[in-house]
Amino acid sequence: MKKHKIIIIAVVVVLLAALGIFVATLDITVAYTNKDGKITNEGDLGTFTLTFTGSDRYTSEELEKFFFSKGVDRNPVVFLIKNKLMDKIEIPFVETYDVEILSLTDYKITIYEKAVVGYINYMGSNMYFDKDGIVVESSSEALENVPLITGIEFDYIVLHQKLPVENEHIFTVLLDITQLIEKYDIIADKISISADFEISLTLDKVLVELGTSEDLSEKVKELKDIIPSLINEKGVLDMKEYNYLNTGYTFKKDE
Repeated sequence: MKKHKIIIIAVVVVLLAALGIFVATLDITVAYTNKDGKITNEGDLGTFTLTFTGSDRYTSEELEKFFFSKGVDRNPVVFLIKNKLMDKIEIPFVETYDVEILSLTDYKITIYEKAVVGYINYMGSNMYFDKDGIVVESSSEALENVPLITGIEFDYIVLHQKLPVENEHIFTVLLDITQLIEKYDIIADKISISADFEISLTLDKVLVELGTSEDLSEKVKELKDIIPSLINEKGVLDMKEYNYLNTGYTFKKDE
């Protein structure tokens, strides 16, 4: 009887060892997607697959490097333990993320990015801030389609705290113009706000003077229609006063 129990225990140990070896060989493959959300590497997909969604700043390939910095991270068991039970990994410009188990072999990570409206240069770094003026990230790189903001005066900057400005109305003005250029798909290299809260945009080699926030929505809407005529031009477009008579705006070319 005792010998029979020993045999059973031995069989169980062998089975557990075999199961452990099998689990250790499992691997997660990241499913790359295109802009339409369609999987582009379908032929390379393994038994366990992971899909990223929600990120505009990072490709699936870039996110893959954050989540799988070590080979063992690709093991499904290790992956679930690290991402469901342990602290989240830190990714620049990412507020948080959710890990979903779609099935035994399919997982999805939804990325929630930090909302930035622009950045300022400070002591050799680009300090990115949100609509409320909270500095959310510091980076040596300039993000694509995020404008440089000038005209904001401050004595110091603390990461994750609000920019210390004398008049916080500047954030209202900044939010207005950033929302409008996003609405009309205008990509500005730089947004400048003067002490009198007058706004100007730098679009490649053209400086667009928009003046104050009065009639700002109408002026930006008309700017959208004007932009095609500014391609390859260099100079200053004066839109400080909204043209109610629809007679056009003055553009002064640089010599």
